Amino acid sequence: MMQNVDKDSNKILLATLAGIGAGVAAALLLAPKNGRDSRDELMRQLNKASDDVNGSIKRWTATLKSKYAKDDNSSDDEFDLVMHGSWSDVKSQLRRNYDDLTDEDLDYKEGGESDLLERLQTKLGKTRDEIVRMISDLK
Repeated sequence: MMQNVDKDSNKILLATLAGIGAGVAAALLLAPKNGRDSRDELMRQLNKASDDVNGSIKRWTATLKSKYAKDDNSSDDEFDLVMHGSWSDVKSQLRRNYDDLTDEDLDYKEGGESDLLERLQTKLGKTRDEIVRMISDLK
């Protein structure tokens, strides 16, 4: 009788170990991404959400500033477009950061800053100030 109990215990132990092994294998095979990939994806999503919120706040602030500007002598065309390096360098960096920008979007000739900024505003959905700051921050 004791031998039957030992045999049953061994069967239960083997079945438990097999179940655990099958569970681990299923988890590894069915897991969508590893931990690092999941964390990276979460960070990308959080950064995108942060950029969207910042962009909305900046557009809202720019709208308020333009509505309630005290200095009526200022012009929307006044801006300081400062580039670190050549336009070619800046253009390359913009293409790396924004895949959907085309050569036509980034076409720039001296004196054509307004046209460039309008195209980038339309394409990227950012305010003029954001575009100017973004270009100035590129190094």
